[in-house]
This record gives sequence, structure tokens and C-alpha cells, in this order.
Amino acid sequence: MLRLLRKLFLIAAALSAAPLAQSEPEGAVNVLPGDLKWAFNAGVPRPIQLATVYGNPGQPGPYVFRARIPAGTPLPPHRHPDERWVTVLAGTYRSGVGEHYDLDRAIEYPTGSFYVTPGNTPHFAYAVDDVIVQEQGNGPTGMDYVHRHDDPRTSK
Repeated sequence: MLRLLRKLFLIAAALSAAPLAQSEPEGAVNVLPGDLKWAFNAGVPRPIQLATVYGNPGQPGPYVFRARIPAGTPLPPHRHPDERWVTVLAGTYRSGVGEHYDLDRAIEYPTGSFYVTPGNTPHFAYAVDDVIVQEQGNGPTGMDYVHRHDDPRTSK
């Protein structure tokens, strides 16, 4: 009888633990492409759109966002206070370091490329074709243009 009770207890324990093994761990985050909310941002030149994937770039802590950049779109020289990790998810992206926009000095990054831009480093970019890049860092972050006339928040 004791042996039977022990077997029943083990079976019950195994059955009750099964759903726990298949559920998401506490704090897990899942983001599917359809969950993204693409929007224009006053600090970024149109027609670039951004979508936050994780966190809040304006608050302390880690964040991830994506930028959708149509072919032929330039991004003037600018800086971010934090280090940025950039992954090219789609398209071909050119990015260079410096206070002046000079595509001859830019590196071409095809789909699947990854690079890191240190904080406060002036850099610029260009979408060779339609591009989606994913950027991540540790906020709060921001975007300061090297040349005031390039800032869409203050120009025109």
C-alpha cells in the first residue's frame, strides 16, 4: 500500500509540474513583428520611422528599438550619450564616423551585419536600399546633431 501511495504521489507531482516547465519564465518578453508600432519621431528626419522593441530609451536601463529607413535616406552627423549596438536586420546600410557627412569614409553593412558605436561619437548613415536596423543601448539616450541646421526639431 505504501508503495502504491508513493507511486501515485510521484505521478501527481510529475503531472502538476508539467505545465510549469512549458510556461514562460517570469520576466520573459516576446515581441512579434506584428506587435511593433512604427511611428515618426520629431528628433529623427522623415521618412525614418522607429518602433520600440524593449524598454524605454528615455529612461534609465536597457532598451531596444528598430529604425525603418527608406532607400536613399541620409542621416546627418549626430551623437548619442550611450554606446549603441547596431544590427542590420534588412537591407544595406552605410555608416561612418566623423562630424562631416562623407559617404566615401562610410562602411557598408549588408543584412546580418553588427557594429558598435561608442557613446558621444559623431557618426552619420545612409540607406543604400530599404533598411531595418535594430539598435540597443542603456538609457537614457538621446540624439544631438553635430550641425544645428540638420536637427529636424529646430530646422526650418
